[in-house]
Amino acid sequence: MPLLRASDHMCIEMKDDRFLDTAIIKGNAVVETHKRIRKERAKDLYSRNPQLKDIQGAEDFIATTRKDENTSEITFVRPIHVPLHRAVVLFRSACHLCGGGGGCGRLGPTLRASGSGVRAPRCHDNDTSPPLAPPPTATDPSPPNTPTRNHPYKQRHTAHDCSLIYQRYIRHGQKSIYDTPTVDVEDCYVTLSKKRKEILDDSKESDRIVGNEKKLKLDVSEAVVGVVTESHCENQMTVTKDVQCNSSSLGDGFSDKEMLENLQVQVSMMVDCSLPIIYYGARTHKQLEQVVQEFSKTVYAENALMTILSSREHSCIKDFDSSRWPSKNDMCRGCTKNQNSSDSETSCVYYDNHKILKHSTLPKAFSLDTLVSVGRKKKACPYYAARKMASVAHIVFCPYSYLIEPAIRKSMQINLENNVVIIDEGHNIEDMCREAASFTFTKLQMENALKEMKAASSFRFANNDAIDYITYLQTSLEEWCLWFANQKPLLDNQPRNEAVSEYAWDVDRFVETLNNHNIGQTQYPEFNKHAGIFCKKFRDDPRLLVGITQSTNTVIENLDTVLGYLFRNSGTCMDDYKPILVRKIETYDANYNQNWRKSNFEQKVLPESISLTLCCLNPAVLFSSVLSSRCVVLASGTLTPMTSLHSELGTRFTHTVSPPHVIPRDRVWVGSLKSGKSGEQICCTSKYTSISNVQDDLGEAVYDVCDVTPHGVLCFLPSYRVMNLLLKRWRSSRLLERLKAKKHVFIESNNMKTHMQIMKEFDNCVGTDRGALLLAVYRGKVAEGMDFKDHQARAVIAVGVPYPNKDTAVDEKMKYNDKYSKKRNLLNGREWLKIQAYRALNQAVGRVVRHIGDWGGVLLVDSRYQEPEYSEHLAKWVKEILGENHHDFNSLFTSDAGLRAFMERMKNEDI
Repeated sequence: MPLLRASDHMCIEMKDDRFLDTAIIKGNAVVETHKRIRKERAKDLYSRNPQLKDIQGAEDFIATTRKDENTSEITFVRPIHVPLHRAVVLFRSACHLCGGGGGCGRLGPTLRASGSGVRAPRCHDNDTSPPLAPPPTATDPSPPNTPTRNHPYKQRHTAHDCSLIYQRYIRHGQKSIYDTPTVDVEDCYVTLSKKRKEILDDSKESDRIVGNEKKLKLDVSEAVVGVVTESHCENQMTVTKDVQCNSSSLGDGFSDKEMLENLQVQVSMMVDCSLPIIYYGARTHKQLEQVVQEFSKTVYAENALMTILSSREHSCIKDFDSSRWPSKNDMCRGCTKNQNSSDSETSCVYYDNHKILKHSTLPKAFSLDTLVSVGRKKKACPYYAARKMASVAHIVFCPYSYLIEPAIRKSMQINLENNVVIIDEGHNIEDMCREAASFTFTKLQMENALKEMKAASSFRFANNDAIDYITYLQTSLEEWCLWFANQKPLLDNQPRNEAVSEYAWDVDRFVETLNNHNIGQTQYPEFNKHAGIFCKKFRDDPRLLVGITQSTNTVIENLDTVLGYLFRNSGTCMDDYKPILVRKIETYDANYNQNWRKSNFEQKVLPESISLTLCCLNPAVLFSSVLSSRCVVLASGTLTPMTSLHSELGTRFTHTVSPPHVIPRDRVWVGSLKSGKSGEQICCTSKYTSISNVQDDLGEAVYDVCDVTPHGVLCFLPSYRVMNLLLKRWRSSRLLERLKAKKHVFIESNNMKTHMQIMKEFDNCVGTDRGALLLAVYRGKVAEGMDFKDHQARAVIAVGVPYPNKDTAVDEKMKYNDKYSKKRNLLNGREWLKIQAYRALNQAVGRVVRHIGDWGGVLLVDSRYQEPEYSEHLAKWVKEILGENHHDFNSLFTSDAGLRAFMERMKNEDI
């Protein structure tokens, strides 16, 4: 007979919760045991009961009877039926047959009468009380405040009877709900139900995932003394103490199985004993490292278990053989064992040892670098260790794509419902949601996926169980390949921009073309069914699908996801998407064949690339799925204006906090530069930044700021294109050579490995007398979330207003906002574009001061900042300090309100 599991909610009225240890197993959760609390309670009981020989005797007494001398009374009033496939576990609570009248201190099940022959247990052996009455009906409801002991649906019984019920239940081969735990609190992970174990195993083969379902988290003051235990490795149970009793006291004709099958819990108010999991998401692991550093300084780090999740690219420590494996994901799946296999070892020693890496072998608060470092020392896989620790963690740090993207969330078994979600750098949430809900498919991807499906269908013996949905998906991919071929004429008539031509559909017309190929809205439910089975099978064990790789699974999963968004609500929200067909023709130098007949400048034309982008225009499409959380916290210094945030995300944040900046105003200088050394106005639009005179004026301004500023200077530019133009000009004019003589010069790279090396060298140079200059771009790695405190950034130069590049996606978003500005209270397209620019600007400017003792200067280089239209969207603290502090080149470095005067004053104060 299967172990009972929990009802969705347990409702009780607590008169005194000091001695109540309640664990409600929701779904397949784990009940944690805390040894320290158990010992403290045993000491307390020992001090109050001199008849106990020692503390161990007190522990045995608690484990056996689950009763303190001051056990409080619990009243259960309103009856509800609890299905057998769930369980309710109450420890050291008053009996809820008699409300404590029997003095047993155990859980006594209230029984629901299912026939005249079913009788309740007696409170005393000689009690001749009548059988338990049937539950109240709608016409004869139970009075809500009926005293417990006189309640017509309860009978009295003794502690002897309660013990007998559960002892006989054990003898039927079943675990008692009073079994003692067989594992240490450090290994709480293994006290899982069979189904929970399956969920974790299901996710084992998934990319960037960890099985992490809602589970019990008990406060240390309410830690349970006994738990339902089921070993993750062996299906065993333990019994605390054998209780000898006479089964005749249970009543004639009343079997244990009938009693359990007719369990009814009478309850009054809802109490959920589980603590919510805190999911803390940030954009990058560098940001998460900063958060973990701050977390380690708090008192919570001592008691709250944490972990940090990452992809295999960041945490796999096995040497990657690119000649054998397409990616680290494929290597990991190929080297780790089949979850259904009985083999105890794999071909990856790190995976075999991953259980060594756990909370007891790590610092209380650890970064990803620490996790990987300890993993290397112990030869234990940090990736799988982090996933294992996530199953018992109270706070989980991860990139916020893990929380926002539905595919990743589904693979990780992350259930945000009733849990807490914190998203740092929340100003990116709109862009992140739009990007995560947008998908691009190339014709080549579809063709490769089709080839693999055909190959898989040919292995009919190996894929016998999967042949039905493989065949269906193969047919769908054939139609998609045909669809791509039929759309090619649409691109032939489109103008080309740098070898790229685009065609943007009306969404209704696009869906009509899908319907013509039997891959549209009518066919989607069937596709969704087969794709779901396929992706689940692939996650369970990809080797069961012979011939299928991760790339094909990704195509199917993404196609299923985006079509689900497109056709949701019966297709009434299709306007939230814009289909864009793109053709690219790429070339490369043909130096590989420098035949005397060939020109050295000849180029080889690569096969054209045709892709379909389903561009999401409404971030609420994705963000709506996050709203099932207990609460969502967005944190950023640049969330304003709030009206835009509310309308774009389709929700209203009931609590907003916008405190003033902590930095004293006399420690920050903010000003603008309207004209350069030549005397001409500086307007950093795309048109003017291509003019050599403007480039020279920008260079001279950067040089003089470096001249008056000690240590670190950050200079933010609108784009890499502008950066390359300036560097080219400064090299030819020898200005770059002068800059390098004044400061060590570093240039931000969009390559992660190169970027990390550059930042390391910058940190080494910035503290020297010469200092360092770092050229970076808005929205880049430097501008978003990196911490430049104290001498790392004594000045920030912000060049221009960083409007997003006007590509097709941005144009369509602006049109979408213009169309729905009144109906959905959205900002119009022009205002939306401006908000995107100033959020990026304010983020970059915020690098200058990082704590209350910091100081620095901000120079806004553009004549437009003199106009109220261009200064109104600056961060509040920047706008207040800026005021009318606008300068030409000479006054910037000669006036008392200029940058030079501020730097001289702060350098003297530092001394």
